[in-house]
Amino acid sequence: MNTTQPISESDLSLARETGFSECAIALRRALTTTPSGWLLAVWFCWDRVPTHSIVLWLGIAAAIWAGSLAVLQHMIGTGSKLARHRRQLRWIAGLDGFAWGLLTWFLMGYDPVLDAVLMALLCGVASINAQVYGTYVVAYYGQIGILLAVSVLGLLQTGSQSALDYVAGLSVFTALTVYYTRAISKRLIEGIRFQHANASLAAQLRTALQKVELDAATDALTGQWNRRALDDVLKQQVQQHAISGKTFSILMLDIDFFKSINDEFGHLVGDDVLRAFAQQLRAFLRTDDVCARFGGEEFVVVLPDTPLGTAMEIGERIRRGIAQTPLLTKPKVQATVSIGVATMEQGQSITELFAAADAAVYLAKNAGRNQVRSHVPMPVQIDAMQS
Repeated sequence: MNTTQPISESDLSLARETGFSECAIALRRALTTTPSGWLLAVWFCWDRVPTHSIVLWLGIAAAIWAGSLAVLQHMIGTGSKLARHRRQLRWIAGLDGFAWGLLTWFLMGYDPVLDAVLMALLCGVASINAQVYGTYVVAYYGQIGILLAVSVLGLLQTGSQSALDYVAGLSVFTALTVYYTRAISKRLIEGIRFQHANASLAAQLRTALQKVELDAATDALTGQWNRRALDDVLKQQVQQHAISGKTFSILMLDIDFFKSINDEFGHLVGDDVLRAFAQQLRAFLRTDDVCARFGGEEFVVVLPDTPLGTAMEIGERIRRGIAQTPLLTKPKVQATVSIGVATMEQGQSITELFAAADAAVYLAKNAGRNQVRSHVPMPVQIDAMQS
């Protein structure tokens, strides 16, 4: 069964764009090695071809090479784009083919053995360039077409007995190279398309995994962290406390008379109250503070690097803000919160820390609610402000 997926127009366009950029870079790399091919040709022709013919061919080829390399360097430097630079790249390819084709005009016809060697050199150049233009084969067709046309004319003007044989051989070689290059180029573009598809799939997978991880650590109702995420944060804080000695505190918050809100307005309004409470609570916290829904109408706030006194002040700021601002306006729901504060002590476990904060919440509720109480006696406990 054929499982190949059809190539969408957008995927194909992106693959071609990438292929064009890769071709430009590969062509620049190939052009930097072109002088080595000239040296090889000169070495073959030395003392067999008139010096002025060698110099003239080298001069034309070098001028084309220098101009092409400059244009290509600027193209890549500004970000090669298929729509904007396709003509420049095709011109570079065509001129390169023209320069190599001139080899038959200036260097051939002087020695039969040399002619055979130079024809092999031309075939080698065509083969190497087939790889260079693999991801943008249209430019290669232009290059090898011009190389063939100029070479054929050059061979015919030599008047050599082998000229027609060389023309036939070069023509067949060119046709076969074009035939196989087309299939190879198609596979290369398909490979680039799959690379983009895989990269896109990997990005989607990472996003999905991140969402799964976030959902697993987030309370669906309030958008705050859940108990699982809270446990992880507390473990990290305990480790830092053991290493650096810096203490941290937690606030345990319990909305007063929340059951009465549910009974009077219904559970849907109760859910809205929890969402509004979490939003207001977050507004009173610092950037590094962590807020989590502990269960029901209870929330826990982790205050990193915070001693008990500062934690009490933060708790009072929260208590006062919640008491002064209605959580909902339609229907109007005003609520208060009882807050227990506990600070991590040396050798204390997370379970003991929670127990201390929970005991402080009960102290606040037994004192009349709308209170901030700590797990240890304070010289002055922070009581509710008179409204």
